[in-house]
Amino acid sequence: MNIGVWDLASVIAKATVYAATFAASGGVFFLAYSRDLLSDLSVARIRQFIGVAIGVSVIGSLARVGILAGSMSDAMAGMVDPAMLRMILGSGEGAATAVRVLGLTLTALVLFPWRRPPMVSRIGAACAATSFAWVGHAHVAGYEGLAVSLLGLHLLGVAFWLGALGPLLLIERDPDPAHIGAAAARFGRIALVVVALLIAAGIALLACLLGSVSEFWSSDYGRAVLAKVGFVVCLLGLAALNKLRLTPRVNAGDHRAMISLVRSIRVEIVVGGLILLTTAALTTLWGPATLE
Repeated sequence: MNIGVWDLASVIAKATVYAATFAASGGVFFLAYSRDLLSDLSVARIRQFIGVAIGVSVIGSLARVGILAGSMSDAMAGMVDPAMLRMILGSGEGAATAVRVLGLTLTALVLFPWRRPPMVSRIGAACAATSFAWVGHAHVAGYEGLAVSLLGLHLLGVAFWLGALGPLLLIERDPDPAHIGAAAARFGRIALVVVALLIAAGIALLACLLGSVSEFWSSDYGRAVLAKVGFVVCLLGLAALNKLRLTPRVNAGDHRAMISLVRSIRVEIVVGGLILLTTAALTTLWGPATLE
């Protein structure tokens, strides 16, 4: 398969939208379960972070619509062609974009100085995170309803996990080291259940999409999935290190462990970015052999 400029632009835009949307949604979830452990300064920083993520996601989503229109016409002029744009907006991509923008608009209510994120902003965050399920391979898979539901559950788990990394890094600046240790510990406890559901939903979704195990090495889609799985394993290893080794030491007042935890979270963010970039590529460039 030849990968052109439009393909690369689409993949990069999609990965950016993934990252910004999960950051905004995950930031809301993080505040919802950790607000009582955080200083007002850390909360203000996280709110600012969420606001930037919302802006990047909205702009990126709209830019992606233009990129898809330009790709269809294979011309820059197509990015602003009314007929092309109407075609994109009338498709599943248009529905996903509309749900995402609406969800992010509701998510933005968290920017006001509530004690905790209001329920409507949490609902908006969930809608934004699962908006990607409105389009994609799950809709043409066998057992479509099950596949889409599994994808939605998987996306919520991703938003919870990857979306917490930015806030965890931000609270590192708090002058009281107990805050990051306590927040990381609570995140770790909840993540045990959420990540288990995320992985289970991902495995079940692959069962709906792939015809056989051999597709993992016989197709571009399968090989991309294997690469993603490899990055996820690395992320799980880092998460285990944080939970079992570093967080207890941070809670015990070990300054060196704090430095190591911050470094580990930064590496997690990089690996998470590679996961999102790989996902953007495999959902944009290739499809399961059973769906071709």
